[in-house]
Amino acid sequence: MKAVSIISSLYKTERFIQNWEKDIRQFASKSDFRFEIIAIANDPSEFEINILHRLEEESWFRLVITQRESLYASWNRGVQEANYDAITFWNVDDVRYVNAIQKGLASLGSEADVVYFPFIYKRYVNILGFEFVAKRITVSPLEFDKKRFLFEMHCGPFFMFTKDIFEKVGSFDVSFIIAGDFEWCARASTTARFMKIEEKSGTLSGGVNPLQESENARIHAQSNEILDTAP
Repeated sequence: MKAVSIISSLYKTERFIQNWEKDIRQFASKSDFRFEIIAIANDPSEFEINILHRLEEESWFRLVITQRESLYASWNRGVQEANYDAITFWNVDDVRYVNAIQKGLASLGSEADVVYFPFIYKRYVNILGFEFVAKRITVSPLEFDKKRFLFEMHCGPFFMFTKDIFEKVGSFDVSFIIAGDFEWCARASTTARFMKIEEKSGTLSGGVNPLQESENARIHAQSNEILDTAP
């Protein structure tokens, strides 16, 4: 594949959106493949709107404004809006790398339905109004193993997939708040061709959410049902 649709869901992003604008413009200046960025702006503020309208002047940028909806509802909306057959995501507090997306495009369709990557994880602490990096690690996921991917999230935050496999697997489950990507990848692991790409895909700014454990438990129960009904 030679082109990718990059979906960004935005809600109350004033803290990050200026850096995100700078990062995506830098990304555009380095890319030698076709791409579009589809920004799904949830109930945007005037500050956000001003930046987004400025970006709308670029041929590779599209803006969709909605009322407040869940992250995974916005992702589903973005996939439906996408012009290209390769899909990925870019959260406004993260960074994406050109080389990884280019290598992912080279494998999608012909060799894989879903590609995933190593990535850099940064966790910050706020001290007297200033943010400092408390942890910085490179996360290198496992090679694909169907059973492990049913119960463990190894796709990472920067996975890419084809529209065809999205139609086969189905939409992101909007009842999830933070683990909908894990749930989708678990479902996809039963039918999709997965491939790990040895190229760092981006930098994730992460934290701990208390919902993670309960949502993971839902996914594990669903995965056990899949195993129980498998031929």
